[in-house]
Amino acid sequence: MKLDDRLRYRALQRKSTELYYAGKYEEAMNIDTDLVKDFPELKTATYYSMIVTASKMKDYKLSCEFLKEILDEGGWYSELILRQSPSLKPLQGIPEFEDLVNLSARRSKRPSKTENITVIPDNADPPFPLMLSLHGGGGFIKDEFEYWKPIVDQGFILGIPRTTNLYWSGIDSAYWPDYKSSVKEIRNYIDNINNNDIIDFKRLFVGGFSQGGGIAVQMALTRDIPACGFVVVAPGGGMIDEPDKWQSLIDESKNHELRGIIIRGTEDLAIPRDKLHDLVKMLNNNRVPCKFLEYPGLGHWYPPDLVDMVTSSNWF
Repeated sequence: MKLDDRLRYRALQRKSTELYYAGKYEEAMNIDTDLVKDFPELKTATYYSMIVTASKMKDYKLSCEFLKEILDEGGWYSELILRQSPSLKPLQGIPEFEDLVNLSARRSKRPSKTENITVIPDNADPPFPLMLSLHGGGGFIKDEFEYWKPIVDQGFILGIPRTTNLYWSGIDSAYWPDYKSSVKEIRNYIDNINNNDIIDFKRLFVGGFSQGGGIAVQMALTRDIPACGFVVVAPGGGMIDEPDKWQSLIDESKNHELRGIIIRGTEDLAIPRDKLHDLVKMLNNNRVPCKFLEYPGLGHWYPPDLVDMVTSSNWF
């Protein structure tokens, strides 16, 4: 798929998601129906959105029909996403849904390959600073790469590891599982690209979007990755809704030279502003300088001038 097509798909998908979070389920379903026609290679991803939207509309039969269609075509969804999605809670225990989940879970155990993106600058000599970016749930790392790639011109290695855990069959479905296994995968990735000692670990920065952004902040605070700073866009994940857990991590952190930036679009309906504002306040009150930047009119996605925003703030 060409980049322009992928970006158009992502833009329409984000619009569908915004309608979903606004409770406009029929409008979201209409966009998804058109997406299936225009982007058949991403049908499994789009159908997941349709499965959860149908559930929100209380049309549980339609949810099962969508799931069955993907399975009939040889595809699958992970048991994790079918069991843990809050939107699919009403379907749990329905016999037809349970049969489909069991079949899907068996198929999902097939091994998957890793597709990382690593760009090493050619305008400087090693060791290089590293910008490590963690993709959001769904793993559209080729799309996310477009927003981070200008950092390479500033002499940084850009590393975007793709987790081997998949939400569903097909492309762009990777998700970070539990924190411990995510850290293990990320450390292995860093070790692999540093086989010739090309990383300057005194200038290791970690970034990320949505689910990846939440993990990035946690890794920086715990020093599970020796980051000197983080820059995250719309960080998500379970801990965003549990500020007490953030406070305990901040209290235990001995890395008082850490600094960060948290970016959020003003129209982001997926990540509540007050949760991020509380996190920024806790960080600043505990000797971890953190800027909170809001991008006007932006939903749950990257600002178009991400690297310019970060560098203009004298963050590096």
